[in-house]
Amino acid sequence: MASDLATTDLETELDSAALAGARLRTVLAFSLTLLAILVLGGAIWLQVAARFDTARIRTEAETVRNAMSGMLAMGLPLEDFIGFPAVSARVFQTNPGVRAVVVREAGGRPVLSTVKGDVAWAAPAFGAPMSADDVVVDRVDGLSRVALPIVNRFGPVGTVELVFERDPLGDLTRNAALAGLLATTLLTIGLIVHGLAIANPEFFESRRDLLGAYATVAALGLALTASTLGGLAAEKAAETAGAYASSLGARLGEAVAVGISPEDLSGLDDVVQEYRASNRIIGYVALLEGNRIAAATGLETGQRRWKRPEGYFDAIYEVRPRRLYTPQYRVAVGIPWRVAIRELVDAAVVPSAIAVLVLLLGSVLVARIRLQERA
Repeated sequence: MASDLATTDLETELDSAALAGARLRTVLAFSLTLLAILVLGGAIWLQVAARFDTARIRTEAETVRNAMSGMLAMGLPLEDFIGFPAVSARVFQTNPGVRAVVVREAGGRPVLSTVKGDVAWAAPAFGAPMSADDVVVDRVDGLSRVALPIVNRFGPVGTVELVFERDPLGDLTRNAALAGLLATTLLTIGLIVHGLAIANPEFFESRRDLLGAYATVAALGLALTASTLGGLAAEKAAETAGAYASSLGARLGEAVAVGISPEDLSGLDDVVQEYRASNRIIGYVALLEGNRIAAATGLETGQRRWKRPEGYFDAIYEVRPRRLYTPQYRVAVGIPWRVAIRELVDAAVVPSAIAVLVLLLGSVLVARIRLQERA
Protein backbone atom coordinates (compact mmCIF):
# COMPACT_ATOMS: atom_id res chain seq x y z
CA MET A 1 0.00 0.00 0.00
CA ALA A 2 2.76 2.43 0.96
CA SER A 3 4.71 1.67 -2.19
CA ASP A 4 1.62 2.23 -4.34
CA LEU A 5 1.06 5.64 -2.70
CA ALA A 6 4.71 6.58 -3.22
CA THR A 7 4.51 5.53 -6.86
CA THR A 8 1.35 7.60 -7.34
CA ASP A 9 2.94 10.66 -5.70
CA LEU A 10 6.01 10.28 -7.90
CA GLU A 11 3.91 9.99 -11.05
CA THR A 12 1.91 13.06 -10.00
CA GLU A 13 5.11 15.07 -9.53
CA LEU A 14 6.39 13.90 -12.91
CA ASP A 15 3.08 14.81 -14.56
CA SER A 16 3.12 18.27 -12.92
CA ALA A 17 6.69 18.91 -14.00
CA ALA A 18 5.95 17.74 -17.55
CA LEU A 19 2.82 19.88 -17.69
CA ALA A 20 4.66 22.95 -16.42
CA GLY A 21 7.39 22.39 -18.99
CA ALA A 22 4.83 21.98 -21.76
CA ARG A 23 3.06 25.17 -20.73
CA LEU A 24 6.33 27.12 -20.73
CA ARG A 25 7.48 25.77 -24.10
CA THR A 26 4.10 26.51 -25.65
CA VAL A 27 4.13 30.10 -24.41
CA LEU A 28 7.70 30.58 -25.64
CA ALA A 29 6.94 29.12 -29.07
CA PHE A 30 3.85 31.28 -29.54
CA SER A 31 5.49 34.46 -28.19
CA LEU A 32 8.67 34.06 -30.23
CA THR A 33 6.59 33.51 -33.36
CA LEU A 34 4.72 36.76 -32.76
CA LEU A 35 7.99 38.53 -32.06
CA ALA A 36 9.45 37.24 -35.34
CA ILE A 37 6.36 38.44 -37.23
CA LEU A 38 6.70 41.87 -35.62
CA VAL A 39 10.39 42.12 -36.50
CA LEU A 40 9.76 41.10 -40.11
CA GLY A 41 6.87 43.56 -40.33
CA GLY A 42 9.14 46.31 -39.04
CA ALA A 43 11.75 45.41 -41.67
CA ILE A 44 9.10 45.62 -44.41
CA TRP A 45 7.90 49.00 -43.19
CA LEU A 46 11.38 50.49 -43.03
CA GLN A 47 11.97 49.42 -46.64
CA VAL A 48 8.68 50.97 -47.76
CA ALA A 49 9.36 54.21 -45.88
CA ALA A 50 12.86 54.41 -47.37
CA ARG A 51 11.48 53.97 -50.89
CA PHE A 52 8.94 56.75 -50.46
CA ASP A 53 11.56 59.06 -48.94
CA THR A 54 14.07 58.38 -51.70
CA ALA A 55 11.43 58.92 -54.40
CA ARG A 56 10.49 62.28 -52.86
CA ILE A 57 14.10 63.45 -52.62
CA ARG A 58 14.74 62.34 -56.19
CA THR A 59 11.90 64.58 -57.35
CA GLU A 60 13.46 67.51 -55.51
CA ALA A 61 16.76 66.78 -57.23
CA GLU A 62 14.88 66.84 -60.53
CA THR A 63 13.51 70.31 -59.75
CA VAL A 64 17.02 71.61 -59.04
CA ARG A 65 18.33 70.12 -62.28
CA ASN A 66 15.38 71.42 -64.32
CA ALA A 67 15.89 74.90 -62.90
CA MET A 68 19.33 74.86 -64.53
CA SER A 69 18.02 73.88 -67.98
CA GLY A 70 17.96 77.41 -69.41
CA MET A 71 21.52 78.09 -68.32
CA LEU A 72 22.69 74.77 -69.69
CA ALA A 73 21.01 75.43 -73.03
CA MET A 74 23.15 78.59 -73.38
CA GLY A 75 26.32 76.62 -72.65
CA LEU A 76 27.16 78.47 -69.43
CA PRO A 77 29.31 76.75 -66.77
CA LEU A 78 27.60 75.25 -63.72
CA GLU A 79 29.03 77.80 -61.28
CA ASP A 80 27.18 80.59 -63.13
CA PHE A 81 23.78 79.30 -62.00
CA ILE A 82 22.64 82.36 -60.02
CA GLY A 83 19.34 80.78 -58.99
CA PHE A 84 20.97 78.06 -56.92
CA PRO A 85 20.53 79.76 -53.48
CA ALA A 86 16.81 80.31 -54.07
CA VAL A 87 16.23 76.78 -55.39
CA SER A 88 18.15 75.12 -52.54
CA ALA A 89 16.37 77.29 -49.95
CA ARG A 90 13.03 76.07 -51.29
CA VAL A 91 14.22 72.45 -51.10
CA PHE A 92 15.22 72.93 -47.45
CA GLN A 93 11.89 74.59 -46.65
CA THR A 94 9.73 71.81 -48.04
CA ASN A 95 11.96 68.91 -46.93
CA PRO A 96 13.24 69.24 -43.36
CA GLY A 97 15.26 66.03 -43.73
CA VAL A 98 17.49 67.43 -46.48
CA ARG A 99 20.90 68.41 -45.13
CA ALA A 100 22.82 69.54 -48.22
CA VAL A 101 22.40 70.36 -51.90
CA VAL A 102 25.58 69.98 -53.96
CA VAL A 103 26.36 70.54 -57.63
CA ARG A 104 29.58 68.96 -58.93
CA GLU A 105 31.37 69.34 -62.20
CA ALA A 106 32.21 66.29 -64.29
CA GLY A 107 35.50 65.80 -62.45
CA GLY A 108 33.76 65.55 -59.07
CA ARG A 109 34.73 69.00 -57.72
CA PRO A 110 31.87 70.81 -55.93
CA VAL A 111 31.07 74.09 -57.70
CA LEU A 112 27.84 74.97 -55.87
CA SER A 113 26.72 73.81 -52.45
CA THR A 114 24.37 74.78 -49.69
CA VAL A 115 24.60 73.00 -46.35
CA LYS A 116 21.86 73.20 -43.74
CA GLY A 117 22.86 74.43 -40.29
CA ASP A 118 26.17 73.21 -38.93
CA VAL A 119 26.20 69.91 -40.84
CA ALA A 120 29.68 69.13 -42.06
CA TRP A 121 29.50 67.70 -45.56
CA ALA A 122 32.54 66.68 -47.56
CA ALA A 123 31.36 63.49 -49.23
CA PRO A 124 33.42 62.04 -52.06
CA ALA A 125 32.17 62.16 -55.62
CA PHE A 126 30.84 59.00 -57.24
CA GLY A 127 33.64 56.92 -58.67
CA ALA A 128 31.99 55.74 -61.88
CA PRO A 129 30.82 58.23 -64.52
CA MET A 130 27.04 58.66 -64.74
CA SER A 131 25.09 58.42 -67.95
CA ALA A 132 22.24 60.77 -68.78
CA ASP A 133 19.57 58.43 -67.35
CA ASP A 134 21.33 57.31 -64.17
CA VAL A 135 19.96 57.81 -60.68
CA VAL A 136 22.43 56.88 -57.95
CA VAL A 137 21.58 56.36 -54.28
CA ASP A 138 24.16 55.65 -51.59
CA ARG A 139 24.96 56.27 -47.93
CA VAL A 140 27.84 58.35 -46.62
CA ASP A 141 28.59 59.04 -42.94
CA GLY A 142 25.14 57.87 -41.85
CA LEU A 143 23.33 60.10 -44.37
CA SER A 144 21.63 59.13 -47.62
CA ARG A 145 22.50 60.72 -50.94
CA VAL A 146 20.59 60.89 -54.23
CA ALA A 147 22.50 62.03 -57.32
CA LEU A 148 21.29 62.84 -60.83
CA PRO A 149 23.45 63.68 -63.84
CA ILE A 150 23.41 67.21 -65.25
CA VAL A 151 23.35 67.07 -69.03
CA ASN A 152 23.67 69.78 -71.65
CA ARG A 153 23.50 69.43 -75.42
CA PHE A 154 27.00 67.98 -75.48
CA GLY A 155 26.45 65.32 -72.80
CA PRO A 156 26.92 64.98 -69.02
CA VAL A 157 28.66 67.95 -67.42
CA GLY A 158 28.21 67.18 -63.73
CA THR A 159 25.85 65.94 -61.02
CA VAL A 160 23.32 67.40 -58.62
CA GLU A 161 23.24 65.70 -55.23
CA LEU A 162 20.77 65.92 -52.38
CA VAL A 163 21.95 64.67 -49.02
CA PHE A 164 19.20 63.77 -46.57
CA GLU A 165 18.75 62.13 -43.21
CA ARG A 166 16.21 59.41 -42.64
CA ASP A 167 14.49 58.83 -39.31
CA PRO A 168 13.89 55.09 -38.87
CA LEU A 169 12.97 55.53 -35.21
CA GLY A 170 10.36 58.09 -36.13
CA ASP A 171 8.93 55.75 -38.77
CA LEU A 172 8.73 52.91 -36.24
CA THR A 173 7.04 55.07 -33.59
CA ARG A 174 4.21 56.45 -35.69
CA ASN A 175 0.77 56.17 -34.15
CA ALA A 176 -0.29 53.37 -36.50
CA ALA A 177 2.87 51.39 -35.73
CA LEU A 178 2.41 51.84 -31.98
CA ALA A 179 -1.23 50.76 -32.25
CA GLY A 180 -0.19 47.56 -34.05
CA LEU A 181 2.52 46.93 -31.46
CA LEU A 182 0.04 47.41 -28.63
CA ALA A 183 -2.47 45.01 -30.21
CA THR A 184 0.21 42.35 -30.67
CA THR A 185 1.45 42.88 -27.11
CA LEU A 186 -2.04 42.39 -25.72
CA LEU A 187 -2.40 39.21 -27.79
CA THR A 188 0.91 37.94 -26.41
CA ILE A 189 -0.11 38.70 -22.82
CA GLY A 190 -3.38 36.84 -23.34
CA LEU A 191 -1.46 33.84 -24.68
CA ILE A 192 0.90 33.86 -21.71
CA VAL A 193 -1.97 33.94 -19.23
CA HIS A 194 -3.88 31.24 -21.09
CA GLY A 195 -0.88 28.97 -21.58
CA LEU A 196 0.51 29.24 -18.05
CA ALA A 197 -2.69 29.22 -16.03
CA ILE A 198 -5.94 28.59 -17.89
CA ALA A 199 -5.39 25.90 -20.51
CA ASN A 200 -6.51 22.39 -19.48
CA PRO A 201 -3.83 19.68 -19.26
CA GLU A 202 -5.65 17.74 -21.97
CA PHE A 203 -4.87 20.58 -24.38
CA PHE A 204 -1.18 19.65 -24.25
CA GLU A 205 -1.87 15.99 -25.03
CA SER A 206 -3.39 16.69 -28.47
CA ARG A 207 -1.07 17.52 -31.32
CA ARG A 208 -4.04 18.70 -33.37
CA ASP A 209 -5.15 21.18 -30.67
CA LEU A 210 -1.60 22.53 -30.29
CA LEU A 211 -1.09 23.00 -34.03
CA GLY A 212 -4.58 24.47 -34.43
CA ALA A 213 -3.90 27.00 -31.69
CA TYR A 214 -0.50 27.81 -33.20
CA ALA A 215 -2.05 28.38 -36.63
CA THR A 216 -4.70 30.66 -35.10
CA VAL A 217 -2.10 32.70 -33.23
CA ALA A 218 0.10 33.00 -36.31
CA ALA A 219 -2.88 34.06 -38.43
CA LEU A 220 -3.86 36.72 -35.88
CA GLY A 221 -0.29 38.01 -35.73
CA LEU A 222 -0.03 38.15 -39.51
CA ALA A 223 -3.41 39.87 -39.82
CA LEU A 224 -2.49 42.50 -37.22
CA THR A 225 0.85 43.12 -38.90
CA ALA A 226 -0.67 43.31 -42.39
CA SER A 227 -3.36 45.78 -41.29
CA THR A 228 -0.74 47.90 -39.52
CA LEU A 229 1.49 47.91 -42.60
CA GLY A 230 -1.45 48.89 -44.78
CA GLY A 231 -2.29 51.82 -42.51
CA LEU A 232 1.34 52.93 -42.36
CA ALA A 233 1.72 52.77 -46.14
CA ALA A 234 -1.45 54.81 -46.64
CA GLU A 235 -0.23 57.38 -44.13
CA LYS A 236 3.21 57.58 -45.76
CA ALA A 237 1.71 57.89 -49.23
CA ALA A 238 -0.54 60.77 -48.14
CA GLU A 239 2.42 62.40 -46.39
CA THR A 240 4.55 62.04 -49.53
CA ALA A 241 1.78 63.51 -51.68
CA GLY A 242 1.67 66.44 -49.27
CA ALA A 243 5.42 66.96 -49.66
CA TYR A 244 5.09 67.02 -53.47
CA ALA A 245 2.18 69.46 -53.27
CA SER A 246 4.11 71.69 -50.86
CA SER A 247 7.16 71.69 -53.12
CA LEU A 248 5.23 72.71 -56.24
CA GLY A 249 3.12 75.13 -54.21
CA ALA A 250 6.25 76.81 -52.87
CA ARG A 251 7.54 77.32 -56.42
CA LEU A 252 4.26 78.88 -57.52
CA GLY A 253 4.01 80.86 -54.29
CA GLU A 254 7.13 82.81 -55.21
CA ALA A 255 5.30 84.18 -58.24
CA VAL A 256 2.07 84.80 -56.33
CA ALA A 257 3.98 86.69 -53.63
CA VAL A 258 5.02 89.34 -56.15
CA GLY A 259 1.57 89.60 -57.69
CA ILE A 260 2.02 87.26 -60.67
CA SER A 261 -0.79 84.84 -61.38
CA PRO A 262 0.43 81.26 -61.83
CA GLU A 263 -1.59 81.07 -65.05
CA ASP A 264 0.48 83.93 -66.47
CA LEU A 265 3.69 81.97 -66.02
CA SER A 266 5.29 80.66 -69.16
CA GLY A 267 5.53 76.87 -69.26
CA LEU A 268 3.08 76.23 -66.41
CA ASP A 269 1.86 73.00 -68.01
CA ASP A 270 5.46 71.85 -68.35
CA VAL A 271 6.12 72.52 -64.66
CA VAL A 272 3.06 70.51 -63.62
CA GLN A 273 3.98 67.70 -66.01
CA GLU A 274 7.56 67.76 -64.69
CA TYR A 275 6.47 66.77 -61.20
CA ARG A 276 4.53 63.76 -62.40
CA ALA A 277 7.07 62.67 -64.99
CA SER A 278 9.96 62.86 -62.51
CA ASN A 279 8.51 60.19 -60.27
CA ARG A 280 6.67 56.99 -61.05
CA ILE A 281 4.65 57.00 -57.82
CA ILE A 282 2.74 60.22 -58.62
CA GLY A 283 -0.66 59.56 -60.16
CA TYR A 284 -1.83 63.11 -60.88
CA VAL A 285 -0.86 66.74 -60.31
CA ALA A 286 -3.33 69.60 -60.61
CA LEU A 287 -3.22 73.37 -60.15
CA LEU A 288 -6.63 74.62 -59.03
CA GLU A 289 -8.14 78.10 -59.04
CA GLY A 290 -11.02 77.57 -56.68
CA ASN A 291 -12.69 74.49 -58.17
CA ARG A 292 -11.47 75.20 -61.70
CA ILE A 293 -8.55 73.16 -63.03
CA ALA A 294 -5.97 75.64 -64.33
CA ALA A 295 -3.39 72.98 -65.27
CA ALA A 296 -3.26 69.25 -64.70
CA THR A 297 -1.67 65.99 -65.69
CA GLY A 298 -2.86 62.47 -64.90
CA LEU A 299 -6.56 63.41 -64.71
CA GLU A 300 -9.28 62.66 -67.23
CA THR A 301 -8.81 64.49 -70.52
CA GLY A 302 -11.12 67.48 -70.81
CA GLN A 303 -11.91 67.67 -67.10
CA ARG A 304 -12.39 71.34 -66.15
CA ARG A 305 -13.96 71.25 -62.68
CA TRP A 306 -12.13 69.75 -59.74
CA LYS A 307 -13.52 66.57 -58.26
CA ARG A 308 -11.30 64.49 -56.02
CA PRO A 309 -10.65 61.22 -57.89
CA GLU A 310 -11.16 57.89 -56.19
CA GLY A 311 -8.40 55.39 -55.53
CA TYR A 312 -5.74 57.93 -54.52
CA PHE A 313 -3.94 59.00 -51.38
CA ASP A 314 -3.81 62.72 -52.02
CA ALA A 315 -3.05 66.08 -50.47
CA ILE A 316 -3.89 69.70 -51.28
CA TYR A 317 -1.57 72.63 -50.65
CA GLU A 318 -2.97 76.17 -50.61
CA VAL A 319 -0.86 78.76 -52.41
CA ARG A 320 -1.76 81.70 -50.23
CA PRO A 321 -1.72 85.06 -52.06
CA ARG A 322 -0.26 88.17 -50.47
CA ARG A 323 -3.11 90.38 -51.72
CA LEU A 324 -6.74 89.69 -50.94
CA TYR A 325 -7.92 90.29 -54.51
CA THR A 326 -5.55 87.68 -55.90
CA PRO A 327 -7.35 84.42 -56.80
CA GLN A 328 -6.83 81.55 -54.42
CA TYR A 329 -4.76 78.78 -55.97
CA ARG A 330 -4.27 75.26 -54.67
CA VAL A 331 -2.02 72.39 -55.68
CA ALA A 332 -3.43 68.85 -55.56
CA VAL A 333 -1.21 65.78 -55.81
CA GLY A 334 -2.36 62.16 -55.67
CA ILE A 335 -0.57 58.84 -55.32
CA PRO A 336 -2.59 55.78 -56.43
CA TRP A 337 -3.40 53.34 -53.66
CA ARG A 338 -2.10 50.51 -55.85
CA VAL A 339 1.35 52.14 -55.76
CA ALA A 340 1.45 51.89 -51.97
CA ILE A 341 0.29 48.26 -52.18
CA ARG A 342 2.93 47.51 -54.81
CA GLU A 343 5.65 49.02 -52.63
CA LEU A 344 4.48 46.84 -49.75
CA VAL A 345 4.42 43.71 -51.89
CA ASP A 346 7.87 44.38 -53.35
CA ALA A 347 9.35 44.99 -49.91
CA ALA A 348 7.65 41.91 -48.43
CA VAL A 349 9.05 39.27 -50.78
CA VAL A 350 12.12 38.27 -48.75
CA PRO A 351 10.56 38.83 -45.28
CA SER A 352 7.56 36.72 -46.34
CA ALA A 353 9.83 33.84 -47.30
CA ILE A 354 11.55 34.14 -43.93
CA ALA A 355 8.16 34.21 -42.20
CA VAL A 356 7.15 30.96 -43.93
CA LEU A 357 10.34 29.28 -42.70
CA VAL A 358 9.73 30.60 -39.18
CA LEU A 359 6.17 29.25 -39.17
CA LEU A 360 7.26 25.85 -40.46
CA LEU A 361 9.96 25.62 -37.80
CA GLY A 362 7.51 26.78 -35.16
CA SER A 363 4.99 24.14 -36.23
CA VAL A 364 7.60 21.40 -35.88
CA LEU A 365 8.60 22.62 -32.42
CA VAL A 366 4.99 22.97 -31.27
CA ALA A 367 4.19 19.45 -32.46
CA ARG A 368 7.00 18.13 -30.24
CA ILE A 369 5.53 19.80 -27.16
CA ARG A 370 2.67 17.27 -26.90
CA LEU A 371 2.58 15.37 -23.62
CA GLN A 372 3.04 11.63 -24.09
CA GLU A 373 0.30 9.48 -22.65
CA ARG A 374 1.43 6.86 -20.08
CA ALA A 375 0.89 3.24 -20.93
